[in-house]
This record gives sequence, C-alpha cells and structure tokens, in this order.
Amino acid sequence: MSTRAELFHGLKGGIFETAVPRLRLAESRSRVLWDPDQFAAQQIRGLVRRIFFPGWPRPARQVVFSAVDRGRDIGGICMQIAHALETQTPGTVCLVEANHEALELTNTYGRTTGDPISVEPKTGCLRKSSRQVSERLWFMPIETFLGENESELSASWLRGRIGQLRLDFDYTVLHAPPAGQSSEAALLGHLSDGVILVLEAGSTRRIAAQQSRAMLQTANARLLGAVLSGRTFPIPEGLYRRL
Repeated sequence: MSTRAELFHGLKGGIFETAVPRLRLAESRSRVLWDPDQFAAQQIRGLVRRIFFPGWPRPARQVVFSAVDRGRDIGGICMQIAHALETQTPGTVCLVEANHEALELTNTYGRTTGDPISVEPKTGCLRKSSRQVSERLWFMPIETFLGENESELSASWLRGRIGQLRLDFDYTVLHAPPAGQSSEAALLGHLSDGVILVLEAGSTRRIAAQQSRAMLQTANARLLGAVLSGRTFPIPEGLYRRL
C-alpha cells in the first residue's frame, strides 16, 4: 500500500482529491492532452456537490477547512470552494477568515472598514460588515469574525457567532488554523457541520494526519473528508516525445 493510501486509510473518512495539481514536466506542453486547471475545477465542483447538495445523509451548510501542516495557507482552496458554491447553489455564501496566521484571503479581498461586531449582533450585521465579493458571495476578515472577542474565544461565544452566520448566510466556508496545531479548528468543527482536512501531497505525514483526526474526534467534530492538494501527475517521457 502506498504512503498516500495508508494515510487516507488511517483517516477513515470520505476522501476527496482536488486543488492545484502539479506536473513534473512543463505544464504548457501537457495542455495538448490534459488541462490541470480544468481538472482542479472539476474536483472542486465535485466536492461542493458531495458535501453541500441535498442527497448527502446530512447536507452541510457550514464547513470548516483546515490544513494538517503548520504554515500551509489553504486560503486559495477555500476561495475556490466558495466561488464554486456560489455558482452551483442559489443561496448566499460567506467565506470566513478564522486563521490569524493566514494572509492569502485578506491579500486578495482586502479588509473591511466596518466597526467590530458586538457579541450579540442583530440579524444582517455580519453581512453588512463583510466585504461583498460578487452578487451572492461575501468575505469576512478575521477582525469582523472575532469582533471584540479576539483575546478570549470561549465555546459559548463561538456558538453564538456560528449561529449568527447561519442566520445571515445560507452557506459558510471557514478557513481555520491547522487542525493538528490549534484547538480552534476542532472547536469550530464541533460547532459547525463538520471539517474537511487539507493534506499536501508529498509532505503531509501520516502521523500528523492521524493526530489531527484524533483532535477532531476528541472535540466531537464531524470529519467530512480530506482534500489532497498539490498532487503530482507524472507524464512519461515517451509520451512527450510524441507531442
């Protein structure tokens, strides 16, 4: 059994492969036969259908995405999920930055200028204080998500915030800290509809993925599956000679 297969077997959850595939040789030459960007988009759309659409035993409306490895910014993956969700569903979507160390989402969408939200905001306040990216997609930076409670994130406060997100938006994609390094990811997973772990092909260790899974189980967070990011698709040299 390969290392990747063993790692997935150890997770014992639904497995989804998606996002930013890599080729070992020049990508531009391979586009004649295969487009990696199109493949990644197809994988993202499939994940959205599997998790958020009716027909799943428990269709999700709020999903936490968390990397296994520290220092891995998965904002791009969360961004793709949110945009795909907007195009495939008629509801409103909120992409939430809940990771202090992440920069990709904030660098892409910028920060809002609204005042911090109080502990018990009125219906619609979270939407008004978030940045509208497109017709039915909003981005909520971490300052808005945390409001005035950055120093102390209690379970009761987070439950209220998650509940408010559920009232203000039909779907929520939360970019959480690494599951194996922070208890916040497990807590968010417990309060939301579940967690999807993001594993990096060629670098995420099996023991690290199992430890992340164990932390989620301890917090009674529902593990929806895993995303394999950065997968390499080798192309035989003999095939290139025919291009």
